[in-house]
Amino acid sequence: MVFKILNRFFPSNTYILKNDDCNNCIILDPGLDSERIHKCILENNLAPIAILCTHGHFDHIASVGYFKKEFNNIPYYLHKDDFKIAKSANFYLKLTKIKYWIEQVEPDFIFENEIEEFKIDEFNFTVYHFPGHSNGSCVFKFKNTLFTGDIIYKTGLGFNKFPGENINMLKETIKKIILSFDKEHLVYPGHGEIGYLGDFYSENTELANFINN
Repeated sequence: MVFKILNRFFPSNTYILKNDDCNNCIILDPGLDSERIHKCILENNLAPIAILCTHGHFDHIASVGYFKKEFNNIPYYLHKDDFKIAKSANFYLKLTKIKYWIEQVEPDFIFENEIEEFKIDEFNFTVYHFPGHSNGSCVFKFKNTLFTGDIIYKTGLGFNKFPGENINMLKETIKKIILSFDKEHLVYPGHGEIGYLGDFYSENTELANFINN
């Protein structure tokens, strides 16, 4: 089961992936709304055991420090190529005039390869390094689901001129995702609506035009 939380202070998506057989869960991309995320955890009697971040932008790492403190210093996973961006999160918050302060936390586990398989208790993941939106952007695959961060959206493209974004590289990355994964995979993006990968391509004309031109 996956719970979706829309963060209030910057509209990114946080996801909580729950084990089907117990209350253990993984927090993915904890954004600028620790209160709403924590409420979802408490209301559903969940037990977080790790934090995964698709990339290091402030709206995807903002609550990492909070949840590490709240849940017995649970491990935090990030790709090595996004360390610099993650450490600059408060600087970019100031630039966007968002009144929020992020506690800086060092990752406990570091992704370095193009593709890695890893296990967190009962959860078996594959992580794919897909740069373009940021240098260290990743996609997490769990069963038939993809947590894609800000690489691909159901509607529009979402370019934001954040540091590390490379439009040409992003185009190649999106092409790889469309070609590499089954169209029936369910995509959980960093912003906007959830949907099947095939629909992302067939229904999002901006996306199709972008990767075909």
